[in-house]
Parts: sequence; C-alpha cells; structure tokens
Amino acid sequence: MSQSSYDAPTGPIRGGAPAPPGQVAGPAAEPARRRNVTRDLIAAALLVVAPFLPWNLYFGVGVPDSKTVLFAVLAAVTVLSLIAIAAPPGRLRLLLNVPYWLLVLGFIGYDVYETIRSGGSVHVPGGVGPGAWLGIAGSVLSAQPLITGVAAAEETPDGWSRAARVIGYVSMIGATLSSAFNLFWRVRFALHDTTGTGFGKQNIVVIVTATVYGLVAWIAVLIASRWLVKRGKAAHLAVVALGASALVAGPLVWFLPIGRDIDSFHGIAQNTSTAGVGYEGYLAWAIGAAIFAPRVLPGYRRGGPDDAVPWRNAARMGCTLIIVWCLGSALMRITDFTGAVILNYPYSRYDSMTLAAFDLATAGLAIWLRIKLATTSIPTRLTTSLTGLLVTFGIARVVLGVLLAPRFVVPPGGGGWNNPVYGNNLAHQITSTFDVALCGLALGILIAVRISGHLAGRRRRRRRRRVAVPGTRPAGQGAAPPPSAASTTRIPAGGAATGGEPQLAGSGAPRIFRGDDSATQQISLRRPTPKIYRPPQS
Repeated sequence: MSQSSYDAPTGPIRGGAPAPPGQVAGPAAEPARRRNVTRDLIAAALLVVAPFLPWNLYFGVGVPDSKTVLFAVLAAVTVLSLIAIAAPPGRLRLLLNVPYWLLVLGFIGYDVYETIRSGGSVHVPGGVGPGAWLGIAGSVLSAQPLITGVAAAEETPDGWSRAARVIGYVSMIGATLSSAFNLFWRVRFALHDTTGTGFGKQNIVVIVTATVYGLVAWIAVLIASRWLVKRGKAAHLAVVALGASALVAGPLVWFLPIGRDIDSFHGIAQNTSTAGVGYEGYLAWAIGAAIFAPRVLPGYRRGGPDDAVPWRNAARMGCTLIIVWCLGSALMRITDFTGAVILNYPYSRYDSMTLAAFDLATAGLAIWLRIKLATTSIPTRLTTSLTGLLVTFGIARVVLGVLLAPRFVVPPGGGGWNNPVYGNNLAHQITSTFDVALCGLALGILIAVRISGHLAGRRRRRRRRRVAVPGTRPAGQGAAPPPSAASTTRIPAGGAATGGEPQLAGSGAPRIFRGDDSATQQISLRRPTPKIYRPPQS
C-alpha cells in the first residue's frame, strides 16, 4: 500500500503568484472638517486679541486719549467678523467681513494723509499698529469659504490667490512711493541751508544716511512682497512663515519692557522710510499668511519625497531675505560709524564693530545654508544644526542691538522720551520689529529643513526595501539538469522552486513521502540501478 501524502500545504506560501498590488495612496490631505475648524478657531483668536493692541500711535488700548467712538466701531466690526465664522458657507461670510477691511483701510488712509500734510516737519504720523495686523489676518481667515472637494486635497488657484497677487503688487508700489516721498523730504531738508554756513560735511552725512536707510528698508519689502506675486508652493510657504513671524513680533515688541528700545515706535509700523520696514509690508504679509496657510500647511506629513522640494526652496527664500537685511544692517552701522567720525560725534569703535560683525556673521551663515540647501537633496545633521545656529544668531543680533547701541544722555525733564507710547534715547535706531520678525523666520527655516529632510528620507527608505526576497534565486541557478523522464514525474530535491509552484516558508520545496512500492517514484541517478534477476529459459 502506498503511504504517500497528497495533502495541500497549509503553511505560509512563498514563491507563489504575487498578490494583486493595492493602490498606492498619494499625499492625502487632512480631513476637510478638521481643517475648517482649526482655521475658524485661529481666526476667532486673532479677532479677539486685536482690539487689545495698539492700532496706531494715537489709538488703542494703552494709548492715552484714544477716542471712544473708534472703540465702539472696532467692537462692532469685530462682532460681525466673529458672526461670519458661524455663518453658512457662501457670500455671507465675505460680506460680514467687509466693514472690518474698510476700518483697516481707514487707518491706512489717515496715515497717508498725515504723512503728506506733515512732510518735512517734526510731527509723527500715526502709522498702523499690530492690532490692525492681527485683525486683518483674522478677518481674512473668517471670510474664506469652507475647504471641500479638490481644495481639501491640494492647493488650487482661486479668487483668493489672485487677490494675494494684487496685494503683493500694491505692497511693492506703496513701499516704493513711501520711500521716495520720505527720501525727498530728507534730502530737501539737508540741501536747505538754515544756518547760513553753506553746504558742508553735515549735509552730506544726512543725505548719505537717509539714502542708505531708505534703500535697505525698501529692498527688504520688495523681496518679501514678491513672494505674494509668485506662483508655487515654495513662495506661499515663505509668505506664511514671514507673516506668522510678523504677527508674533508686533505684539511681542509692544508688551516687552524693552520694546521701546528694540523699536522706537514700540512695534507700531510707520510707512516704509528711514524708520525701517513699513506697514505696507506687515499688512501684506499678514494677509498672505491668512490666505495661503490653510492651503499649504495641512497634510504635509503624508507627502512624498517630491514634496520636499518646495519646503527646501521656501527655506532658501527665507535665507535670501535674512542675507539682504543683515548685509544692509552692517552697511547702516558702518555708515553711522563713519558719520560719527567725520562729524566728531562720540562713538564706540568696539561696539559698532561688534554689531557689524554679528550682522556679517549671520549673513555669511545664511549664504552657506542657502547654497547647501540647493545642492543637497537630504539635509545633513550639520545643515540642521547650523540652521538652529541661525536662529541663535538672530536673537543675539536683537539683544546686542539694544545693549551696545549708542545712546544719548537723557535730560532731567525727560525731553522727548516722556511720550508714553514711543521714543527712546538711542542715537541711531537700526534694530527694529523687523529684526524680531526675522528671528521667527529663521525658526521657520529650521522647521522647513526638518520637514524636507523627513520627506526626502522616504525615497531612501523605499530604495532599501526594494531588495530581493530572502531565500529565492533566479531561475536556472542551482537547479539540476532535467532528467530524461517526463517532467511530471520529477520531484525536486531541495532545488529552486519550479515555475509557479507554492513553497512552504522555511523549506526549499514541498516533500512527499513515497513508499518503496510507489510506481511513480523517480530513482535518484546517483544510486546504482537495481538489477532484475531473470531465470534462464529452459
């Protein structure tokens, strides 16, 4: 009797036909509902905080003689924007936020009017404070429609994207006009002989200083506002990082005890001029961050290796802005030092050179990072560590800019420093709110580098998994030559698996026990062939 076993194998199958591959899920966006709720909560927080910050030098909480009527108007438009968050999707959300935008435009128009009317005088225009920055960002967030459908999975161009481009152009044009207007009055003042001594060294120093200060601020606004005009995820990520940094820097400078030393206007931006980066930039960046953040930030964890490129390019854009501003700051400090030497003013060679050295060191580090991010697909540990050092250098620049800046001796009566809102005793105001915003931008660069490294590393991990399955060999290697008998009677002796036959995990091939009386057994060729005895025929 045959003792063979023909039971089907019951262990894990290896080497059989591969299972049908499932669909590879691409970078899926976060659930639309969660994104909408998060956006609405952030909008509500910004709208609630905005009334408790200054809106210009002459109105806001903590500003003396603020008009009660304006507080009532601000409260009314804030309530309308908060109602828009709970309103059903549609045009109603947009219409409820229009009054808020008109209020912000009113403050801008008031500053423009004061600037033109008091051009060349000692009167300081109101500017636009961080309260308006936070308020307009929250209002823009609450006015946008719910994110559904394709917009929840990827960034799609729409009316809001086109509006951001228009705001970018308006920001650059406004900064250009403001810089030209203020530079005209500064140069006109220097050329006008009021002492009767004629044109001399002091006039030259005033013209050169005003030109350098104005050009540095103007170039910084142009570079950052161009990101609003560009298409692509990288530029939008850079706008989000800079806008978020500005929204944090403004209130921080206002509430810090040394805020008036960091910025003589206490975080309230004037128009772009020799006073630094103006509200034409801060307002535009805040609006751009509110438009692009819900579109580009969610879902980054599910991105693939190709999604690392926009994050890396956004980090390089941020490095460009830091390079330009730090080099400009070093140029302004050298100009001030040279002017003090020419006019025999008191100066500290050590302090001025230390501040300029920190500016140049920060710019050099940013240049190295920008080049490295362009040539390296996966950031190394050194790149990530030096990006963290860039954040440290940014903070050190702000601290040293306050501690080592030359100061006037405060008169007994306080002089112009008696104003409760703005003013300080610094001889030259180079450090400003924009330097604090660049600290936040450097932190955003560090985050972008970490995310790009995480996403780019997925490609390398996928390559490591693309190896041959252990225990399998290509056909034709290690297999015995085919015997002369029919292939259906052959049983492999531990060789490679034949085409398509399943194998048990942990064994070379399925083995079937056959007794000696099995007529189908194939005798190994390595054993001697048995001889059959036949008696002689009689």
